Amino acid sequence: MMTCREVLDSISSFIDEDLKQEVVQEMHKHIHVCSDCRAEFDSLTMTIKLYRHEKKVAPSPGVPVECHDRLVKILELERIKSPLPKSASGTTEEKS
Repeated sequence: MMTCREVLDSISSFIDEDLKQEVVQEMHKHIHVCSDCRAEFDSLTMTIKLYRHEKKVAPSPGVPVECHDRLVKILELERIKSPLPKSASGTTEEKS
């Protein structure tokens, strides 16, 4: 059976469906018996599901725009049509 470290290291690949079937089965077995890994897995999957359902996604305060853009691309989210203006503090603000 996989260790917690192996499961946590593989969660992104699992969500991206980029793992061999044997590894997926081992992850399912581990997550079924390990409440810590199951909680981490459930939290990450829920975050991604919620993020994918947003119609317009703007970076949270403090998140670099480059990081946000990479995440949007990886999750295949709808792009914001116009760039977000910079506030006086240097963070981006969502246009209404």
